[in-house]
Amino acid sequence: MPLGKLEHVNLRKQWPDEAKNFTPWLSSEEGLTLLGEAIGMELELEATEVTVGHYRADIVAKDTLSNQYVVIENQLESTNHDHIGKLFTYAASFNASVLIWIAGKHREEHRQAIDWFNEITFENVDFYGIEVELLKIGNSSLAPNIKIVSKPNESTRSIRAEKAKITEGGSLKVEWWTSFNEYIDDHALDVQKRKPHVYHWYDIAIGKSGVRLSLKVRFIRGVAISCEVYIDDSKDMFHSFYKKKDQIESIIGEKLEWHELPEAKASKIVLSYKIDPNAKDNRNKCFKWYADTLAKFREAFMPLVKNL
Repeated sequence: MPLGKLEHVNLRKQWPDEAKNFTPWLSSEEGLTLLGEAIGMELELEATEVTVGHYRADIVAKDTLSNQYVVIENQLESTNHDHIGKLFTYAASFNASVLIWIAGKHREEHRQAIDWFNEITFENVDFYGIEVELLKIGNSSLAPNIKIVSKPNESTRSIRAEKAKITEGGSLKVEWWTSFNEYIDDHALDVQKRKPHVYHWYDIAIGKSGVRLSLKVRFIRGVAISCEVYIDDSKDMFHSFYKKKDQIESIIGEKLEWHELPEAKASKIVLSYKIDPNAKDNRNKCFKWYADTLAKFREAFMPLVKNL
């Protein structure tokens, strides 16, 4: 079978005007999903063309898993100094944790500036440099492609956090989740990686806002790891799952802990595994348990979530 030739198409053929065409597409469900998949987030639009002083932020979104603000500045042409200044201004105004600069082409000096920013900070702020391109083969439809040209280096950040002594426990969790991300890559798991952080949980989208899967680790107090369904603020959702309790536990193969938490907004459904994560020899056992259990939770809960 003959192979087709991949062709690059000028961005303005699809998006003639940056503000009128490109920003609306990028802020749509299609655009934010494509972008979120590239950087490992579940993005939800907050607003476009948001006034900040004398300027307007192109797109403000939220990562639904972390509830953190994401500021996106986009260009159809090559990057310029004007946009990088605006991006920092917008980020400060929204107290954003993620900065994304999308352009048709990143100039080398701007890519170096993003690398430098990510290298000098271990705080909870990430800066991504992203290029967008349009591709086609023969007479096929145009296909957008997202290329990451600069992103946070998690290994460097982990080392810097260690040097800065954010706390012994916090450093341990950063190192734990960094190793788990490496396990995801090494085993080609179908898991969108999250940025390693100082908390004891690692959230994973399940296809609907307000509910997520969460992997957890405890290095003290009865050392254990767990996988849970975390429901933000819907007792009705918890009850709908509970009605399918037998079906769910049959798929997972174990009894679950069902915590409605009547006095709290949140509810959760938990499976725990008693193991000491402090022992280096147990690390891969823990990660394998995460992967196997996550697959079972997805099988049991995702069809129910889609029908809600």
